[in-house]
Amino acid sequence: MKRILRLPALALVAVLGAASAASAVTTRSAAAPSDASAPTISGQAAVGSTVTANPGTWRGSAPISFQYQWRICGGGGGACHDIAGATGQTYQIRNGDQGNTLRVHVIAGNSEGSGSATSEPSARIAQSSDAPKNVSPPTIGGDVSAGSTLTASPGEWSGSQPMTFQYQWLICGANGNACHDVKGAMATTYQVRSDDVGNTARVRVVATNGSGSGNETSAPTTRVAATPAPPPTGCPKLAAGAAAVSVADVGSPARLQIDRFIPSVLITSKTTSFSVRFHVSDTCGQPVNGASVYATAVPFRQMTIPPEAATDGSGWVTLQFGRLAGFPAARNQQLMVMFVRARRPGDPTLAGISTRRLISLRVDLHR
Repeated sequence: MKRILRLPALALVAVLGAASAASAVTTRSAAAPSDASAPTISGQAAVGSTVTANPGTWRGSAPISFQYQWRICGGGGGACHDIAGATGQTYQIRNGDQGNTLRVHVIAGNSEGSGSATSEPSARIAQSSDAPKNVSPPTIGGDVSAGSTLTASPGEWSGSQPMTFQYQWLICGANGNACHDVKGAMATTYQVRSDDVGNTARVRVVATNGSGSGNETSAPTTRVAATPAPPPTGCPKLAAGAAAVSVADVGSPARLQIDRFIPSVLITSKTTSFSVRFHVSDTCGQPVNGASVYATAVPFRQMTIPPEAATDGSGWVTLQFGRLAGFPAARNQQLMVMFVRARRPGDPTLAGISTRRLISLRVDLHR
């Protein structure tokens, strides 16, 4: 007959309690990750630099693995969003990140589960010293009127090369403020629209290189006119009561022109001297006062060369020529060719608004 071992009730309770305690210790040692200290970011917060995430410290069952998601946030560390593809432990700061801050979101995982924590924001991201910096602002050229085309110049920029430029045209109020982007107007040129009349235009230029980007906006144009301004002629306005304009007031693209000449006599075999009157006007047909006129017979040594003389208040000047041993230039000479030049005093001989012309005078050696 088997003997049944009977334990006292208190001993049985003690055995069961010990088994329960051993089970609780095992449960506490197998745990999902929880952070003990938040992740941190090391490295310079500047465009082009690489920053590194430290996952922080974590409690939980080993081994623990980590995943990373970089986030770009506002200058104060809020309004964050994930940066697509930025899931490594390091992140190279991009051109468009300047002025913002970074955070890194860390997910820790083990066989029991996962936990997550996010770093404090980095310092505000600065531009690299090699990033574009504006030296002189963009400018706008062209006629500021409906239907005309304006052209933007990017201005001058410092920074490493190569450098690219992007443009955005703006339409602003009459004083150059209250601007808004013109949709789709992102080329170097802009054709002014009829809706722009009375407003002004500006252009914003974004310069970009491998170290960052910068932007600057031009000064406003004058107010947009309804119709294109007539092209400049360079011709001055004839003063009331005047018969001629002053040569000093004639400018490019206008030029002087020798439009008339009158010889004093028919040149014959007996001619010893003669004069020619020359008339000078501008390209708008207005007589010009004060133009210097020079003339010489071609070939040389037929007639003396008079000094330059200025046109009078009606645009006329008279030059006197005397016979030389080289006349006649040929036994059957019928014409005397003369080179004539008109210029503004002080201008280079063949530059500025000067003009040149060949004229012919009749010669009759039978008389």
